Order: sequence, then C-alpha cells, then structure tokens
Amino acid sequence: MLYKKITNTHAETKLYGNIGGWFANGDTFTSFLDSLEAAGFNELTIRWHCYGGSVFEGNVIANALERSALKINIAIDGVAASMGFFILPYLPAENITIAANGFGMVHRPQSPEMGDADAHIAAAKLLNDMEANFITVVAARSKKTPEDVKSLWLDGKDHWLNADEMVQFGFAGKKITSTAKSLKELDKQTVESMAIESIYDRFAAVLDKKSIINKNSNLEKMNVALLIAAFALTGVTAESPETEILAALKKKFEFLETKVTNLEAEASAKVASAITAELDAAQTAGKFIPGTGQTIESVRATYQTIGNTAGIDALKTVLAGMGGKTPIASMIIKGKGTPAAGVQNWKWFQENDPTALEAMTTENPDQFKELYKAEYGTYPG
Repeated sequence: MLYKKITNTHAETKLYGNIGGWFANGDTFTSFLDSLEAAGFNELTIRWHCYGGSVFEGNVIANALERSALKINIAIDGVAASMGFFILPYLPAENITIAANGFGMVHRPQSPEMGDADAHIAAAKLLNDMEANFITVVAARSKKTPEDVKSLWLDGKDHWLNADEMVQFGFAGKKITSTAKSLKELDKQTVESMAIESIYDRFAAVLDKKSIINKNSNLEKMNVALLIAAFALTGVTAESPETEILAALKKKFEFLETKVTNLEAEASAKVASAITAELDAAQTAGKFIPGTGQTIESVRATYQTIGNTAGIDALKTVLAGMGGKTPIASMIIKGKGTPAAGVQNWKWFQENDPTALEAMTTENPDQFKELYKAEYGTYPG
C-alpha cells in the first residue's frame, strides 16, 4: 500500500474499493502497519471509501487496527458499507470522521453458497456465527441491546445511515465538510434504492482528489519513481494511478516467483542427476553388498535416501569410505589341501563346518556356487 507523509510521524493512505483485493487483504494490510511503525510513524489516517468485501479479510484488518501501536484515524470520504462498516467499531468513535454527504450501510452477512443441503447448512451456521459477532460489536458501539441491533439493522435489508445518523449511533465521532461536494442531492431515500456498487461509483466519480494529494507532491512523485525504478516496473510512470502501479508490482512479483520456482526445479533436477551418477558408479564398483534378506536394489535405495536428505556432498563422503566387493572366487583355493589364513574352500567346510555349507545354499547361494565350481570344475546343476 502507498502512503503520503503528512508529518515526520503522521502518514495517510487510502482504502478505496472492496476488502479482499490484492492491496486490501489481511496480510498486506498488517504488513503495511508494521512497516509504518518500523519507519517511526505513530499516527495513520485512512481515507475510507469502501463498499465491503470479505468478512474474513475484514476481521484481520479490524483486529490489526485495534491492536496497532499507531493512532489510527478513519476519514469516511464517501461510503462505509457492509464489511467496510463493521470495521469501524474496532476504533474509538472520536478517531472516525465522516463527510457531510457520506453514508454508512449495515446489513446481515451474505454468502453465494452453492452445493448440496449439507453445504448450505454449513454456510448458514457460518453466517449466523458472523452475524453474532457483528451484533456484539455494533451493540457495544451504538449502546443498543443485541435484540434492538438485530431488529433495526440486521433484518435482511440494507440499512443506510447518513452522516448525522452515523454520529448519532456512535459509528463516527464527527461530521466534516464533504470532499464530494456535488452530491448534496443524494439523500437517504435515494441511496436506499441503489445498489452498493452504484453508491460507491457515484461517490468515486466526484471525489475532490485535491483533498487527498500530498501537500509535498514532489516527495510523493519521488517515492513512486523510486519504487518503479527499484523493481524495474514497466508500463507505468510516477504519474500513473495507484491501481496501475500496484498491478505492475503484482505482475513483477508473479514473474519473480515463477522464475525462482523454475530455478529451484532446475537445481533439483541437477542434484537428482548427480546423485544417480554417484550411485551408478558405486554399484559398478561393487560397493553395494547385500546382507541377509537384502538385494542390491534395496541397499542402493538406502544410499539414495542419504543423497536425497543429506545432499550430494554427504553421499559422496559416505560412498568414498566404502570398499569395493571382493569377488568370492578370489577367496577360494582350488583343489584340496590346507587353505590360506582366513580362506575356506569346499573341503574345509566339509571337514570343519558342514552345517554352514548347507546353510550357504539358501543364505549365500552365490558363494556356495563358487565354492562348488572351485572344487568340481562346474556349477551345481
């Protein structure tokens, strides 16, 4: 979100439009507040012209405003409707002003639910829970009972409150001179017959934009220009509307995110290829020696896991410390006689450990075959 500097400790920004968009969601808004605090600001004024939006994102924004270390002011330039209305009670009434021709609008939460009966039942419960929360905060602010709040404003209709009524019921602390001066003819009766978006559009068309331009316009232009230069934005200039600049930023971030994802995938593929090459070399060198109940493939899979979890360098270190497999035939002395130290041939096993020789047929058949061939000159049939 962009802001202008009123003083060294007071900033101003705008929330025009709906809640839940890219620059008016909980994550962006809370990060924005944190950045202002970190920059040394202690007060923020939000120019407010909002026709509602996501209840979930609005709740995050409301909670963030309530707990912020900044002094938060809201100046309603045109409309505070739906979720844009329910955020107001989270700030002290004296911190909220409304233009003389501004409006608030309160109604029950709504949902475009589609699906089977269970989906609608779940949606109804969620809407009732949302409404219960709205009733609590509105009752506390307006000094009305929950029953009165429900019958007055949460009866299924849109209820428009003019500036005087907004002050009367505590949703704003003060009525101020209008910034949309050509809307004097837009009375409450007219408003009640119009859709929310139509009201918003009508106010937006006549807002006196001079009232929200930074007094130090050169500083504002410089900040925007630096932003554009820092992120190498294309298609916008320092004179472009905020929405276009934010859209360009979003496009840039999406491009960078895609680029990072592709680079990560490319790096992962290279690592996987390197691990495979190391395993192939180790297998060729005879380093994967199966134990009882194992196969070469299962032993290799163990080292594959080491490479995947600890990395290629760790795998190389492990494999480097392993010796190659010594062929069984080299451990066998052909013919009869006394074997060399540590070497056992067919005769030795027959004379000293025939049970081991018998077990070898199932536990280590390769060794059995080599011993047999060394003794008889052919593999067992």
